[in-house]
Amino acid sequence: MVNAPSCPGLIARRRIALDLLKVPESSVRFSIAPALQKIVNGRRALDIAGFLAESLTAERCGWFAAYTGEKHTGDTSYTTNPILTCALGLAKTERLTFATGVSVLPVHHPVALAEDACLLDGMFPGRFRLTTGAGYFSGDYEPFGVSLDERQLRMDVGMDVIAAHRAGKPMDVPHPWAGKVPPRDPALGKDRLEVFIGAWSPAGVRRAARDADGWVTDPIRSGRWIQRLTDVYREECAKLGKAPRIVLFREAWIDKSDAAARETYGPHVLGYSRVYFVRGNAFNERYDPWLKNVKSPEQLTLDNVLEDRVLCGSAQTWVDQIGRWKEALQPEEMLIRMRHYQGPELARTLEAIERVTADVIPQLR
Repeated sequence: MVNAPSCPGLIARRRIALDLLKVPESSVRFSIAPALQKIVNGRRALDIAGFLAESLTAERCGWFAAYTGEKHTGDTSYTTNPILTCALGLAKTERLTFATGVSVLPVHHPVALAEDACLLDGMFPGRFRLTTGAGYFSGDYEPFGVSLDERQLRMDVGMDVIAAHRAGKPMDVPHPWAGKVPPRDPALGKDRLEVFIGAWSPAGVRRAARDADGWVTDPIRSGRWIQRLTDVYREECAKLGKAPRIVLFREAWIDKSDAAARETYGPHVLGYSRVYFVRGNAFNERYDPWLKNVKSPEQLTLDNVLEDRVLCGSAQTWVDQIGRWKEALQPEEMLIRMRHYQGPELARTLEAIERVTADVIPQLR
C-alpha cells in the first residue's frame, strides 16, 4: 500500500473531540478527485502512486469519497476505465467511498456497466457509487463508432437497463443495443449501489432527478449558472416526490493567502479555462457578464474565471465562498479537484488536503 502522510496532530485532536461530542465534522461532506497522470520528462505518465496517495490522505483526514473520470483521447488526468481505477482504490483503502465521475454511459453496453457496478458494490458494500453521464467530447465517442447525436437516446436506454438489472425486472434491451437484461446476481448480497448522474444542462438535471439517486454538477460553470440548473433539478425532484441530493464539483486550491494560492493554481486554472473557451461550453454572458469583453482565449484572466467558479485562496476565502454556495445551492457534498497532470506537485496537494481538513471543515459545522 502506498504510504501517505497522516493528518497533523491538530486535525486528529479536533476529530476526536467532535466524535466525543457526537457532532458532525461539517454540514457538507468533502470528497476529492485525484489525478491519475502526471508529467515526467515532458510527457504524460500514469501516476497510480499519486492517485492512491491523494485517496489515502483524504481517507485519513475523514473525507467521504474519491471520484475518477473517463477519457479516451486527448490530454487528461483520468484514464479509459474508471471502474477498474475505483476497484484498485477500494482494495487499497478501508473506509473511503470510490465513485466514477463520470462513466460515459452512451459508449458502453449498459448491461456490462451495470454488472461491473453491481459486482463492485457486492465486493465493497456501501463503498462504491456509479456516476454516469452523457459526455460531450467527440474524442470519447469516436473510438466506439458512436455519434454524439445518439447521446440522449443511449442515456435514457442505459439508465433503464441499469435500473432493470438491479431490480431483477425482465427487459429486452432495445435499439441501439440488443439482448436481454439479466437480474443482479443474488450471490452479491443486498444491493447498496448508489447511482448518480453528472449533468450540466436542464435536460440532464431533469434526468438526474428522474432516474438517479443524485446529481453531480460540472466543475467549470459558474455558481450562478449552477444555481439555475439547481432550480430546475429541485423543481423536478419536487414533482417526483424525491429529496434532492447535490454534489457540487469545483476546481480548488488552498494556501496561506489568496495571493499564494493564485500564484500556484492560476496557470492551471487559465490553462483548462482557455480550452473550454475554445470548445464554447463553459461560459455564458447571462452568467458571466465579463464575457462580452473577452473575444479570445488569450484574453481570459484569473479575475474572469476565479469569481464564483473556483475555490482558490486562503482558508477564510474558502469558508466564505463555500458558505455562499451552501446557502444558495444546498449541496450535501463538496467534490474538489486540486491536482491536474500538469500540477501542482503531489506533496503540496497532500498538504492542501490536510489544510482544508484543519482550517476549513471545522468552520463549516
